[in-house]
Amino acid sequence: MKLFNTYKKLIVEAASIDEIVRTIKQRKRVIIYYDGDEPGGKGLRIVEPVCYGYSKAGNPVLRAWDVEGASHRAYLGEKPLPSWRMFRIDKIINYKPTLEDFNEMRPGYNPNGDKSMTRVIINAVFDQQSPISQDAIIDRMIDTLLDEYRTNYGDNFELSKAADAYRRIYQEIEKETNKELSSVEKSVLKSIINNKILQKQ
Repeated sequence: MKLFNTYKKLIVEAASIDEIVRTIKQRKRVIIYYDGDEPGGKGLRIVEPVCYGYSKAGNPVLRAWDVEGASHRAYLGEKPLPSWRMFRIDKIINYKPTLEDFNEMRPGYNPNGDKSMTRVIINAVFDQQSPISQDAIIDRMIDTLLDEYRTNYGDNFELSKAADAYRRIYQEIEKETNKELSSVEKSVLKSIINNKILQKQ
């Protein structure tokens, strides 16, 4: 909070496209004042900007990892911070880069752009960025699902027989790779997922 209050004093300028592009290229954390929905959405936020483009409604928008600050959805308890948020450029009242860099690809980051945008102007490029591995996604999701199922059902469950588990893994792969899986790909993956579940459970 002390850091947040320090940044609060630094806010002096509104968002410009050049500044947004520069902070995405340089991967600089930014503090913004956002005119978001009420309750709870108007105010200061610390964000990591990664993608600038146009929304399906034709508005210039910024995709950013929202680290902390005001948030309508967090206030309502729908999506706590930190998390991904989409910001309309015309609602960013102030935009001030900080001295902090960010070099970590946050969960769900799409190196190919942003599916919710019709046109991407710039997307962040991370050092040694490599394609997201399906195996890594599957392993991570199985671990998450095993923990979740143990919490909800105890040890008396067979994750390999839960259709919802496969569905959720497919969805996560599609989300993180930005590619829709065909029925053939899902069939091949089902066997791989099943084997990994049996090894872990």
